[in-house]
Amino acid sequence: MKAKNAPPCARFAVVSNPGTLFQRIEDYAMTLQGAQECATCYDIPVDVMRITPSGELTTEF
Repeated sequence: MKAKNAPPCARFAVVSNPGTLFQRIEDYAMTLQGAQECATCYDIPVDVMRITPSGELTTEF
C-alpha cells in the first residue's frame, strides 16, 4: 500500500485493519510517539507503519 496524499512532514501512518483488503490510513504523524498516541484513540484494530521515501508503508522501523 502507498501513502497517497501524505503530508510532506509525515513519517508514520496509523492504519486501520492492517493486513487486510480493507486496510486504510486513518491518520499521519511526524514521530513514532505521536503515531502511537494517535493509535490509542481508535476502537478498531490499528497498526503504526513507517512511510518510506518512495511512499510505501512498512512495519520495519
